[in-house]
Amino acid sequence: MSQVVAPAFEKIIKNASWRKHSKLAHQCKSLLEKLATKSPLFPSDSEPDNSIPGPLHDGGPVEYSLAESESILTPLINACGTAYNKIVDPAVDCIQKLIAYGYLRGEADPTGGPEAQLLSKLIESVCKCHDLGDDAVELLVLKTLLSAVTSISLRIHGDCLLQIVRTCYDIYLGSKNVVNQTTAKASLVQMLVIVFRRMEADSSTVPIQPIVVAELMEPVEKSDADGSMTQFVQGFITKIMQDIDGVLNPVAPSKVSLGGHDGAFETTTVETTNPTDLLDSTDKDMLDAKYWEISMYKTALEGRKGELADGDVERDDDLEVQIGNKLRRDAFLVFRALCKLSMKTPPKEAMADPQLMRGKIVALELLKILLENAGAVFRTSERFLGAIKQYLCLSLLKNSASSLIIVFQLSCSIFISLVSRFRAGLKAEIGVFFPMIVLRVLENVAQPNFQQKMIVLRFLDKLCVDSQILVDIFINYDCDVNSSNIFERMVNGLLKTAQGVPPSTATTLLPPQEATMKLEAMKCLVAILKSMGDWMNKQLRIPDPHSTKRFEAVENSPEPVNVPLANGNGDETVEGSDFHSETSSEASDALSIEQRRAYKLELQEGISLFNRKPKKGIEFLIRANKVGDSPEEIAAFLKNASGLNKTLIGDYLGEREDLSLKVMHAYVDSFDFQGMEFDDAIRAFLQGFRLPGEAQKIDRIMEKFAERYCKCNPKAFISADTAYVLAYSVILLNTDAHNPMVKNKMSADDFIRNNCGIDDGKDLPEEYLRSLFERISRNEIKMKEDDLSVQQKQSVNSSRILGLDSILNIVIRKRDEDQHMETSDNLIKHMQEQFKEKARKSESVYYAATDVVVLRFMVEVCWAPMLAAFSVPLDQSDDEIVIALCLEGFRYAIHVTAVMSMKTHRDAFVTSLAKFTSLHSPADIKQKNIDAIRVSILV
Repeated sequence: MSQVVAPAFEKIIKNASWRKHSKLAHQCKSLLEKLATKSPLFPSDSEPDNSIPGPLHDGGPVEYSLAESESILTPLINACGTAYNKIVDPAVDCIQKLIAYGYLRGEADPTGGPEAQLLSKLIESVCKCHDLGDDAVELLVLKTLLSAVTSISLRIHGDCLLQIVRTCYDIYLGSKNVVNQTTAKASLVQMLVIVFRRMEADSSTVPIQPIVVAELMEPVEKSDADGSMTQFVQGFITKIMQDIDGVLNPVAPSKVSLGGHDGAFETTTVETTNPTDLLDSTDKDMLDAKYWEISMYKTALEGRKGELADGDVERDDDLEVQIGNKLRRDAFLVFRALCKLSMKTPPKEAMADPQLMRGKIVALELLKILLENAGAVFRTSERFLGAIKQYLCLSLLKNSASSLIIVFQLSCSIFISLVSRFRAGLKAEIGVFFPMIVLRVLENVAQPNFQQKMIVLRFLDKLCVDSQILVDIFINYDCDVNSSNIFERMVNGLLKTAQGVPPSTATTLLPPQEATMKLEAMKCLVAILKSMGDWMNKQLRIPDPHSTKRFEAVENSPEPVNVPLANGNGDETVEGSDFHSETSSEASDALSIEQRRAYKLELQEGISLFNRKPKKGIEFLIRANKVGDSPEEIAAFLKNASGLNKTLIGDYLGEREDLSLKVMHAYVDSFDFQGMEFDDAIRAFLQGFRLPGEAQKIDRIMEKFAERYCKCNPKAFISADTAYVLAYSVILLNTDAHNPMVKNKMSADDFIRNNCGIDDGKDLPEEYLRSLFERISRNEIKMKEDDLSVQQKQSVNSSRILGLDSILNIVIRKRDEDQHMETSDNLIKHMQEQFKEKARKSESVYYAATDVVVLRFMVEVCWAPMLAAFSVPLDQSDDEIVIALCLEGFRYAIHVTAVMSMKTHRDAFVTSLAKFTSLHSPADIKQKNIDAIRVSILV
């Protein structure tokens, strides 16, 4: 060890200023003399810590005591704190070598014993050196920190690990040297690989391979044409890994406690967070994160109350938070820190500048790498799935609406990893985010963001590589009465994109852009049919009769050749294929699937009819046994069903016919207003419907509301008439205060005057009315999904009746300010409520499809759009690529429908294909007709 320490002390002495660093130089000189003479650093028993073993070893049988270790390491810590490059450099280099050669052992922990605290100070001193901004020192710091994380003799957990990750992150953002930036990023990735590999293996000694740096390089960084930077960084990482690999001296782990950092790099957990502390936060992103975290945690607890007593839930969760396995805890803390960093919103001027957004981007890139390489523990652990729900979902919510393409692209990449690898544990979350991230962009045909739409189309193409995914999506969402028809909407969106912008519609797309998008959409439709066929072949053990090559492969063959499709055949499934055994439930049998699908379709039909003619809709739903015939059951349906037009709910409730009146009374009586402020009661009451336009209907509804409020709060007013009049006043005030068309706003005094003598001839307290006025003026009373256009859209499109489309409309674009999408507190609250609602339903169970009968229902949904998508271009286009795709689509469609014995659908595709052979008119035959003849023969 002295061979490592002595040269460093000599350099420190040589470069030290005798005026500024005299004490440091004296310490180093004294130690050098003792090391040179091999005399004891301390006389026997002269120090109380002399008998306590320290973290320093000499690589042999000699172990230094705590006092001796401190006497050697303290000068190095002090040297790092001098902020003088010529002293810092040898000190950091020495620390790196002590770690790499295994001379430092134990666990670094600022809250542990003296040995752990000493190691923690050592790591902290190295981390602070990056503030100097010197290129050489930055590289030394990175080398030391990566050595520390890689080491198996020096154990880095908790706070120290987060501090190291934060330092590398800061160097990546703050360094002026592009080589150092790339090295910092590569070091971060290598650290994450180490942390998560150890967590998966539950061992600190699991072999770790160096990462491939070239795969991390950004296009900007690849301007390094000769590859010298890549070679340097690769050598940097590989050398550290090889040095550490030779040191195999694991030591029994010691206990780590919960320390804490502020912001992203904190080890405190949500359960120890006092919600009132959020009021002191000035960081909007951290406030959002804390709100989401607490809300989702409470949701998780509520979901478990049925299984455990309240006290047991709390104790059990507290034990889980401690995470006795420190390797898992480290992975959890790092994952959470990256999620929080990815949510950070830079200044407005940075929103369109990738350089200023580098912090967010690198955090998203690291999350993408983690999810793409997630092991079994990460994918199945309740703790990590909970972390995805608590932290990553909020990150996706904030970033999927970004105007910066790289941020949107990374969000899509992260989401595809969740769908491919985590879908069994995230059914509700995927059901919400798929429409928000994918369908929102896909269904915008006329004026889309070209780059975003191309990203989404390629995302869908990649999704089809694993044939199980699409079938699972259909059975878990299109066959789930509480979910949006994701598969159906996806196919219809692709069809509209493939058909192009309608002729009379204004568009922002250039002709080449539109042509590119149409081609990509066509590829996706073919990929969907191919995926369905691959899954069917696999389930029925049918050899794949198709080839990915156009037709050349079969031209010279005397019989059709069975060539497996790239990435789609049999056993070679990707990413999600290992998930099938991890699902929470096997798919139900064919009858159950058929019943669930039929139930949903019939319910959709009833809701669609209600949204046109409410009375007939209710009658239909009662006849179909989808709703009971009692007023209470009808009221519950109107209150809880998704997709109902809220204006028409209000109209129905305001009718004076006997049944409607009873339903309205049951609807109002279902609310419990006990202990609620008057405006809060109105707010809760009016969330579910829009008040009708007719005064008589409003009268009936508000009269019943007043009666119910006074019944729940008998001491609030002298009579129900007071509540009735005040309710009208509150509604008028809400309209006056929040309608931009009203120029002269009502004042508090006006509101008080308008309500004089309404309490049986007496005035309500002025303080009460003034407080009521301020709350209404500050916080508008509105429905949960206050967007009439969405409801009109839902009323005419039954495929979206039961969707969560309303969430998308809370993501508001600031028209007059920034051009980027921003999320609101309402969105966070709304989505949390959606997750809570779906988590309580039995349909939240995830099904892995195994019965091929599900393909029948998928074909029923997609055959007509597919036939239109392939027939029109085949008839109108002479482009070879387009024709080849259309014919390939026909082949897959005929194969699936024939094997599934769907004669009508098969004949529709065969007849259409036969028409394109032009055999009835040989004189007009073109190359595409010859290709159609070949396909007809092959099928």
